[in-house]
Amino acid sequence: MKDELRPKGGSKEIGPDPGQWALWVNGMDRNYRPFIMPVTWLSFIASLQVTSVKDLGDTEKILSVKEATENLITEADDLFSENKYKELYELLYPYKESNDVEILWRLSRALHHMSKQQCHNEEKKRYVFEGYDLIVKALQLNDSHYAVHKWYAIFLDTRAAYDGIKARVTQLPNVKNHLLQAVELNPKDATTLYILGYW
Repeated sequence: MKDELRPKGGSKEIGPDPGQWALWVNGMDRNYRPFIMPVTWLSFIASLQVTSVKDLGDTEKILSVKEATENLITEADDLFSENKYKELYELLYPYKESNDVEILWRLSRALHHMSKQQCHNEEKKRYVFEGYDLIVKALQLNDSHYAVHKWYAIFLDTRAAYDGIKARVTQLPNVKNHLLQAVELNPKDATTLYILGYW
């Protein structure tokens, strides 16, 4: 028997109430429940407004997070200009697992400067290796950021020094390559130009 729509009661008369409809399948009366429930225009418009308010809330949250990140970076740059590397590290450390390249390279920079200050050899080595790991992550996330290439080159050389002179000499072409990429991405960065000139 062919499937056809019939009223629930089995009569051939079709009633005006859509809630009484059932699907007649193979001689059996099964309730038919549509996937999409009928809605009124008022409920449809209300759902659009709720969605719009939700989207607006999400947008505000995104803007709030972006503003908070910008404030964090500004504070980090202020601490760096005041040579407060330990405070800078403590400020950014909670965000070391983030995927924000701006935070990662600044955290690496702080670790580099902390390793240059008076500290024990093991502590210095820990700073170098931690900074190297962070800048590698930043490079994987964004390989078109000049500061990431600059600090990767610096950490590549510093870390290779712990592996011996042969490893350091082997890494020199890679260090130079990343410095050149940093200059290509930002030709006005004085630090990178100085390092290349010193080379």
